[in-house]
Amino acid sequence: MTDHNHHHHDDDHSELSDTELRVRALETILTEKGYVDPAALDLLIETYETKVGPRNEPYMTTKGGAATTASSAAAPLIKTNGLQLDPKRCALIIQDLQNDVIMEGGAFADSGAPAHARAQHVVDNVRRLADAARARGVVVIHVWFIVEPGAPGLTLNAPLFEGLADSKALVRGSWGAAPVAGLEPRPGDFVVEKMRMSAWEGSRLETILKATGRDMLIDTGAWTNMSIEHTARTGADKGYFMIVPEDCCSTMNAEWHNASINFAMQNVAIVANADAVIKAMG
Repeated sequence: MTDHNHHHHDDDHSELSDTELRVRALETILTEKGYVDPAALDLLIETYETKVGPRNEPYMTTKGGAATTASSAAAPLIKTNGLQLDPKRCALIIQDLQNDVIMEGGAFADSGAPAHARAQHVVDNVRRLADAARARGVVVIHVWFIVEPGAPGLTLNAPLFEGLADSKALVRGSWGAAPVAGLEPRPGDFVVEKMRMSAWEGSRLETILKATGRDMLIDTGAWTNMSIEHTARTGADKGYFMIVPEDCCSTMNAEWHNASINFAMQNVAIVANADAVIKAMG
């Protein structure tokens, strides 16, 4: 995108591109006339500045993962001003943070998932958030992807499920299916098992939420652009308020993570971070 280096009298705008200035002017006009929420236009600048091109889809595979470096990805968009959460209405979901999914030595280690989990400090951030949540009376629900030996019931209708079956990942009783060190369930936590991407599909998640009276869901775990996004979208459809702390999520590389966080998630969830959610719970 070209910048014609027009001289603007307002010093604050000297660093902005012409496109950004035009977008800001449009934003001012529309919001002053009451046509649109200012937040609705926040993504416009991001969209103008981002190059979009073909990319390999992030299918769940044990090989040939993330060649993309973090530097090529736009930073996550976070909006947490004035966020307040009633702990009595909240549940914290810790999803798929199992050894095979994010650890070196796991079935998907070659995908880039362990490196991105480390870069996000996902285990430490989720543990810190979970400790704060329990102290405030938030329901903590661990959602695990569990496959029976031989993978019966795992339909091979999607590349993701084929990858799971081929890699013999997440088999009940194995090290790979166990929660990562530091995120083991504590007394009073719930454990939900699933065998599909979404935490809702074929699980007892909603039974637990209704029984405990929770309608605000803080969704954390892996992988951002698969299970987490799937769960957030469906949760929004079901009428739940979804909160996604982006530093409590990881996938196979920063590009996929930020694409999910900055586009899909903005429409279905409040995108925050661990510190903001802890503060919002009071």
